[in-house]
Amino acid sequence: MEEQQAKRPIFTPIVLILLTVSLIGNVFLYSKLIQNDQTSKEDRGAAVIRSGNGAKAFFAEAAADTGGLLAKGDIADRMLAKSKLLAAYRQAAAAADFIRAAEDANGRKFAAKRGADEFLDQTLASLQAVGNHDGPLTAGEQAYLNELLQVFKACEQELSAFQHDTVNKEQSLAILVDASWPSTAGNLLTEMNKPADLAFKD
Repeated sequence: MEEQQAKRPIFTPIVLILLTVSLIGNVFLYSKLIQNDQTSKEDRGAAVIRSGNGAKAFFAEAAADTGGLLAKGDIADRMLAKSKLLAAYRQAAAAADFIRAAEDANGRKFAAKRGADEFLDQTLASLQAVGNHDGPLTAGEQAYLNELLQVFKACEQELSAFQHDTVNKEQSLAILVDASWPSTAGNLLTEMNKPADLAFKD
């Protein structure tokens, strides 16, 4: 009598193939997740560095231009100095971005009577109204500009602690674990809130 040939079960190889495919897929998806998370962190860190340096550039320029505006006696020179100061506000949004990034890093907003955007909007509006006349600056205009100059200098001083000039992968990731820059941003907002009133009143 012929021996019956044993049949190989096909269930086990199919299960092994499916498990292998599933494992490969999971590894691929996990690696993509890690890569995307790394890219997101790099982007966040780079944004912090750019906004911090942008804020430094703005306050340094604003302080210099406000001093220049105070030094001009006639309207022609004053309008030229004023146009430079107003042009500096093109990069002013970096200061607000820097403070918002610090608030995001802290998980809460800073306790302040006004935000950075309000400071920037009110000072810009006031500067547009200053010095639009013949003759020297009035006593009220000089007082306002001198107070604003001190605020700009104080903000510039606070930002001198932010020393992250290079935007690359390593620095972008390192800034996210640096605990000092959110404090710098908080101190910056404190200086922006020191004037009781930002509106110019002659």
